[in-house]
This record gives sequence, structure tokens and C-alpha cells, in this order.
Amino acid sequence: MKDLQSPQDSKVKSSLERARSKGTLDWVMPLLKAFQTRPEDALKEEMRGMLGSLKLSGAEALFLSALEDSHFEDIRADILGFLWSCGFVCDGQLAVVAEHACEGGFRAAMEGATLIEQVESIADEQDAMDALVVIKEAMNDSEKKDIAPFLDAMRQHLTMLSDAMT
Repeated sequence: MKDLQSPQDSKVKSSLERARSKGTLDWVMPLLKAFQTRPEDALKEEMRGMLGSLKLSGAEALFLSALEDSHFEDIRADILGFLWSCGFVCDGQLAVVAEHACEGGFRAAMEGATLIEQVESIADEQDAMDALVVIKEAMNDSEKKDIAPFLDAMRQHLTMLSDAMT
């Protein structure tokens, strides 16, 4: 795992191969940290592909934890994208997703809207209501006009899911 952030590309490549073949949940956070600090290159793309295709059930909680961690603020849009790409639905954490989708820029809003729109049902009505409050507050913020279509898409989908519960 320590070689994920090595200055030697060959060591990073070997570490990624080990993660791919023997990776467990223990690899997720080091891989996310390496992704964050890696310059845009083929190895970062490989990391992006790995993080976006995890099939480890506990990875959802790790991604959500990273989403809340201020140390990962600069890659929150990526984390929202990883959650979506992995097929996670963030049950009970939609307000967290909405918060970071609304706080980020265009890409975070797009990734958050895509993630929320894949949710087919909600089990935690309060979480959905909290997410709607966050989204409606963002819709009333004049500085958020550039992401208004994404905000509206999230609002419509969550409203539809909430209405289906009653």
C-alpha cells in the first residue's frame, strides 16, 4: 500500500496490480489518497477506474466517510462519481450526498444528481426530507444558478420518492 504514492511509477503500477488482485477494504483509503495526490496521467486513470468499479460492500461507507472528511474536499466530485459508478445508493445518507453536491461546483452537482437519480426507493424518509431542505436552500441561492438544472433534477426525484412512500 505504501508504494501507491511512490515517486517511481513502476512501484505505483506494482502496487495497483496487488490491489487489483488482493485488494480488500484496507486498500480503499490509501488508494483514494494516492488518487488525490497523483497528477493526471495513465496511473491516475487506472486508480480512477479501480475506485469506480469496487464491488466491496464496505466501500460505500468508506466513500461516504471520505466525502465528509475535509481533507478530501478537492476530490468530492470524484467521490460522488465513484459512489455512482460502483452502484451504491447511499441509503440513509442522501442528505450528505445532497449537501456535497450542492456545495461543490458544476461537476459535483452533476455527479450528485446522477447518484440521487439512481435511487429507486428510500427507507429513511427523514433523510430524504433533510436532503430536500438542503437542495431547496441551494435553489434559493443566487450563486447556484449555474447548477440549477441539477438541483431541480435532485429535487424532483426525491419528491417523487417521498410521495411514493405515502
